[in-house]
Amino acid sequence: MENVISVLSWIWYNFFDRAAMMMMVLVFVGQMLSRRTLLDSVMGALKGYIGYIVYQTGTGGLFSTFQPIMMGMRQVLGMDILVNDDSLGAATLTSILEGFGRTTSLQMAAMAAGFIIACLLVWAKRYTKCRSLIIQAHILSGQAIDMVPILLVMYPLMNDFTCILAVGAFLAVKWCMLSNLTVEPAQDLTDGANMCVGHTQMIGDRIGYEYGRYLEKKAKKQGKEVKKFENMELPGWLAVFNDMYVASFLVMLLYFGVLISLIGKEGMMTVDPSLGAGTSFPLYIFHTAGKFPVYLVILLTGMRMFVAELTVAFSGISERILPNTLPGIDCAAFYGFVTNGSVITLSFLIGSAAMTLLTTVGMLTGFPFVCLVGFVPMMFDSATVGIFAHHRGGIKALVASVLTVAVADVFLAAVAAHIIGFAQYGGVGFQYDNAVTLAVFSPIWKYLGWAGYALVLAIMLAVPQIQYLKNKKGYFLAAEDWEQYKEVMGEDL
Repeated sequence: MENVISVLSWIWYNFFDRAAMMMMVLVFVGQMLSRRTLLDSVMGALKGYIGYIVYQTGTGGLFSTFQPIMMGMRQVLGMDILVNDDSLGAATLTSILEGFGRTTSLQMAAMAAGFIIACLLVWAKRYTKCRSLIIQAHILSGQAIDMVPILLVMYPLMNDFTCILAVGAFLAVKWCMLSNLTVEPAQDLTDGANMCVGHTQMIGDRIGYEYGRYLEKKAKKQGKEVKKFENMELPGWLAVFNDMYVASFLVMLLYFGVLISLIGKEGMMTVDPSLGAGTSFPLYIFHTAGKFPVYLVILLTGMRMFVAELTVAFSGISERILPNTLPGIDCAAFYGFVTNGSVITLSFLIGSAAMTLLTTVGMLTGFPFVCLVGFVPMMFDSATVGIFAHHRGGIKALVASVLTVAVADVFLAAVAAHIIGFAQYGGVGFQYDNAVTLAVFSPIWKYLGWAGYALVLAIMLAVPQIQYLKNKKGYFLAAEDWEQYKEVMGEDL
């Protein structure tokens, strides 16, 4: 067993864990299956690789910009509070894993097992009703890193083989169930780009989209239209919010300005080596805020490059291997389909403000279930849920749906951490989907044992079945032929 795990670990670290490499190979194979020439396939693979590297540069830059501020809030301001952030969460989970005498190779083996089982679930979609497959390496690995320590805490007597199968099966069903929820919303937003969401807020994407549809139908019955940014011209100085990049800079100038000012120059110097004693503190704040739209431009540029090639590639893969299956990709890939950048900016602004308010109120009142949310969930959970809600329901749906993000990432994440027993470690990485599912499932695991594990799998497997029963005539068509789907569904869309 140890040799098998070692081999799987080597494959993972040298292939799957290199998301750009995985993207390049996937694009090449897919484009060859699409009967493109060898030269075109090689060029497409390289463009996909370059685009993904550019995309990673953007996301990495956004993270590195915010991370010193997070450190300053904890170290300088002395905020002894549970932090919901990917980096701190990974450190927590690694220490827990080591406490069980296990290594990260176990997590990678579980991830590989989960991906194989997910492929089988999609292959058998006639029975499972699973129409999507998450192909985002960092999402697959991140959730494997989460789940191995969690299930070890819940079922501490598991051996390695049982752990790999248990975690793998759970992840596979979860990945298929959650990404499947986003098929209709993603196809609608992109008008049939043949991709769905494979990220960390898929439950919120579906909730926001459905609430938006409800508001849209309600408005039509009243002979009205929902208010959207596309139909609005902001007056006077507010017109700056019509430009995504200018608006994001101004928002971050205010947001970073408040946080950095609270930490102070001396405090920031202890966590950010780039800030010297002779540097103007106001200009430092200005430049820090300016990095946000810069990295946003980089992110969107890279996203458009790799998504264009991936779409061609996956069409070939789906036709030959997993026909009519949609790839679950990074949430940022959908930002390019938003016609007004203010939607992204406003979603982030409302989400960050709501999270900050809830965290502050929770701290002041001594509420035990509260998190300080890091940049990644604050930005990407809020913005993604917001764009899906706004697409159908306009500004009202956007605001209401983004507020659910704040509740999930601040409160439900803390509830899950306390139930599992992770709160004492100071950091978790429970973004929207993890926050909701773990808050619901962890008590079942804790009090029902392995019967609870089986019950959780049954609940998740039932979700696609329910979706199918609610829309038999269009369910598979939504992933197969969006234009025909629109004709068949008509007003029901």
